[in-house]
Amino acid sequence: AMVLQDPGDDALDLELRRSSRPPRLAGDSRVARRAGSRPAPLPRASSSSLSSFGGSGGPAPASVSPPPGAGGGSLSRGGSANRAAAAAAAVAMGRPERARARSESPAMASNRFGRSSSPSGGFGAGLGQQLPKGPQQLTKELLLSATSLQRGGRENTEQFLARVTHLQLQGHRLGPALGEALQLVAGATVMYAYDNMLSTFSGFQHARRLQMLYLQNNRLCSMAGIEALVSLRVLHVNHNRLQRIENLEGCRQLEELNVSHQQPLATDVLSAGLEFCPDTVLALAPSLRSLATAGNRLRDVDALMPLRMLQSLDLSGNELHQVSGALREVLSGPLLAKLELHGNPLAVNERKHRTAVVLLARSIEEIDGRAVLPQERDFVKRLEEQKRKLQAQRQQHFQRQHQQQRLGPGAASPTVPPAA
Repeated sequence: AMVLQDPGDDALDLELRRSSRPPRLAGDSRVARRAGSRPAPLPRASSSSLSSFGGSGGPAPASVSPPPGAGGGSLSRGGSANRAAAAAAAVAMGRPERARARSESPAMASNRFGRSSSPSGGFGAGLGQQLPKGPQQLTKELLLSATSLQRGGRENTEQFLARVTHLQLQGHRLGPALGEALQLVAGATVMYAYDNMLSTFSGFQHARRLQMLYLQNNRLCSMAGIEALVSLRVLHVNHNRLQRIENLEGCRQLEELNVSHQQPLATDVLSAGLEFCPDTVLALAPSLRSLATAGNRLRDVDALMPLRMLQSLDLSGNELHQVSGALREVLSGPLLAKLELHGNPLAVNERKHRTAVVLLARSIEEIDGRAVLPQERDFVKRLEEQKRKLQAQRQQHFQRQHQQQRLGPGAASPTVPPAA
């Protein structure tokens, strides 16, 4: 694009170059002619001083040494005099705004524009320092920027927010609660509020139409208040500080639940593992299809036995030692197709626990990220059938030996029917 320049700029720049030209010294005409009108070079700065101007060098010194004969301070007197002359020329040309710009030092200009020229971060550090550090409240302005919905020309703010269905609130340091501002978006059905600082579900009672809620990577310590979200179908609260999964008895439509990697603050609770409320599990059993509870220090899954309709189950990174008891009951669900068990003590011998899962889960398609092929399923079934026949033959052999010992050496052994 063409830049239109003010006709007075050329004259002003010429006057500025003349005012900043170094004086010629008597008796040194040869050197002056060789140098022309070029100003004297500044002393070369060390690499350690570059960071004071936003460079990538090391830490800046406390002060930059002035050139010889320039006097004290970090800038020479000639520099301030040149700026004063330039400012006077700008006033004479009728450009007061240029006069202020010419008379300001770099530090003064950076402070006027709200930036910092400190050695710690250069001119861009001031912008980063203005970012809030603590929890922030949810505001109307943030709600307006959290949607891609186009606003109508005649709509006011309240009417527009009432039409919003999807909210992108992630990464705004919101906390400790979303509060009463959710009243403005009561029609929202999908909310992404992960990577914030939320510690409570307070305020969600105003968003009862939510169907998909993503709250991972927050500071949630309790699930009190979530009972109002009776329309939830997807809930992600992984990477929080929950001790107990509860208050979901009213969420009869919930299909996907992710509660992995909870880190409670109390050390005794941390060692005990995540708890599941029995009433919550019973209420979710008919609808829940996907459950992720990885990395929660689970030693057993007794509380999960009612979940017979699961299609995907993630139990990785826990403390399960063998496929038996309640775990066999959970894995024998008729719809279970995807299972994660790696990171448990029982997964040390991969072939053994994989075979057990294939035999238990009739619909299994993937175990620990590896597909279960029809050839593997058939091989496991034939192997199990051979083991069953061999075990029956050994049992018959032991029965014959026991009867011979009871009847004596001369007695004829009774006929035992062969194993099927």
